[in-house]
Amino acid sequence: MLLWTMGKNRLLLYALLGIMAFGLFPKLEAQDALAVGKRDIIFLIDSSMSATIITAVREFIKRFINTVPIGPDQVQVGVAMFSTTPTSEINLNSYSSRESLISALARIKPEPSVEINIGAALDFVRTSMLRAESGSRIQEQVTQLVLLLTSKQSKDSVQQPAEALRQMGVLTLAAGSRAADEAELKQIAFDETLVFILKDFRMFLRNPGVMISSLSTLNGVAVTEGQTETGPSVDVTTVHTQSVVRDIVFLVDGSTYVGNNSQPVLDFITGVVNRLDVRPERVRIGLMQFAEGQKTEFYLNTHNTKQDVLSAIAQLSLMGGRALNTGAALQYALANHFQPSVGSRGRQGIQQVLVLITGGPSQDEVKRMADRVAIEGVLTFAVGAGQVEESLLKTVAFVENLAYYRINFTDLSSVVDEIMTPLTTVVGEIDIIISEIATPGPSGGERDVAFLIDGSDDVRGDFPYIRDFISKVIEPLDIGFNKVRVSVVQHSERPGPSFYLNTYQTKDEVLRAVNGLHLTGGRSLNTGAALTFMKNTILSPAYGGRSGENVTQFFIVLTGGRSRDSVIGPAVALKTDGVVSFGVGVKNADPKQIEAISHNPSFAFNVKEFSQLNTVQETLKNYVNLPDQELKVFLEKGNLTDVTNSKSLA
Repeated sequence: MLLWTMGKNRLLLYALLGIMAFGLFPKLEAQDALAVGKRDIIFLIDSSMSATIITAVREFIKRFINTVPIGPDQVQVGVAMFSTTPTSEINLNSYSSRESLISALARIKPEPSVEINIGAALDFVRTSMLRAESGSRIQEQVTQLVLLLTSKQSKDSVQQPAEALRQMGVLTLAAGSRAADEAELKQIAFDETLVFILKDFRMFLRNPGVMISSLSTLNGVAVTEGQTETGPSVDVTTVHTQSVVRDIVFLVDGSTYVGNNSQPVLDFITGVVNRLDVRPERVRIGLMQFAEGQKTEFYLNTHNTKQDVLSAIAQLSLMGGRALNTGAALQYALANHFQPSVGSRGRQGIQQVLVLITGGPSQDEVKRMADRVAIEGVLTFAVGAGQVEESLLKTVAFVENLAYYRINFTDLSSVVDEIMTPLTTVVGEIDIIISEIATPGPSGGERDVAFLIDGSDDVRGDFPYIRDFISKVIEPLDIGFNKVRVSVVQHSERPGPSFYLNTYQTKDEVLRAVNGLHLTGGRSLNTGAALTFMKNTILSPAYGGRSGENVTQFFIVLTGGRSRDSVIGPAVALKTDGVVSFGVGVKNADPKQIEAISHNPSFAFNVKEFSQLNTVQETLKNYVNLPDQELKVFLEKGNLTDVTNSKSLA
């Protein structure tokens, strides 16, 4: 693990050479399960860790389970806990469905202990859990993985138990925090590249991709050869890895700073692309150029073969222009190229990569947008020659080591060899508090508006009213990447995003998406769980939330029934985060739950029929569209009646 420090931003790069196939993994839903081969995975958890850390570990395992196909013929998951004595909480064959397995994770609980015995725990896994009667398919040559998670050094010896697992062909990964001994973890792991040292296991929740990738892509097969003339049988374990999977967008300076040097630039891009496995399921390529403005050449999903991509690159004609707005170009790339609608797979956990190639200085500010690109999970490389200053390249790059400068454009060919390894293996995590970034506050009219709507079967006949309600509330809003962002989530037993805050950039796109909504269905409502999902996922920076930039976040809940789970705790958590919540209850909704969800009682609405929502939408429309200064005043007063009166008198 490589640690880089740059200003206030502590940037962690995990260069897991040869095993990384995915980048930053967002919180994937079950329906987004990755294509993963058969494997048996046991999580071996140090139970002496604090309740907070155990909760984080439990949530990480849940997220992993939600990204892979679970079943007796697919991925099986087991869990063992240990301090001084190990116990099996979940055997590999205990549960055959994702839902039952996730429910069983509640068994993962802390057990305070001063000492731990990792050696005994490893032996327990080998002798008790990696057996056919416990569900192990090792005799069928199915990959066996064990992930150790610990915060302490072991009291007993780990060398022989670890070696015994290796001899079986088990791939052991070791993750440690706090007082864990790195040397000891290296003894335990199948290979030193499978050792992970973190200051806190909660980091897995911010960037689970590194670990999920390893668990999803490593394959080990133990092959036992028979007696030979020269000696006894030999156990051989072979580790196979998936090919590189990335989305790469080239951002090319099309100005006169490049001018007659366009061919070396094209040769550089061609040289990189020629070394990649370009196809829709592996590496996707996009291309845009910029000067004072920006121009898209092709998107990530425009071309499906390497030959088509290379042909399009060869036809690139520079747009011209005497000045460069590199900061605006970064923003354009983020808003227009790293989007699902044009082929980006960022939300599926695929690493997003931006390669800037430039030859001159920027006339606009670049640091703020470079930071924003990094926060959105895009790994930026900066390549330059000619009149561009190396300091600019280092500012744009994710870390300074991903900046490459040559005096002459003709020397860019030498960068190809240098850039290929980090381009295909490095993933980035930003371990920062977003408010620390030198980002100015909102300029005005910026807000995040998220809708959580009832998606159960009970509202099937009234769903057109729900669509109309959303459209009417957002219709007057100034929707845009740097203005108002909108998200819609349906929920019944579980929440399901229709689109995120950063999915669409224009009002027309959002309104089309709202008009195209279809009921997801479901028999009951778990609104409390949905509130938690909104807080942790929809309103978070990874999905376009801007609370860290002091942008007001509005949250509108519309439901026609009573929640089976409690809404109080999740609602308080949202309020604590400064989210301004409105509750709208219709028909069988519980008024007490609606009031608990809302920012205060005057922000709660109840009507008998969905056809009466027009009375509510006018009030909400007025409130969400208030100028910043008036909004601040009314939030301090906390009385929604004042808003309605103000608008009626205007």
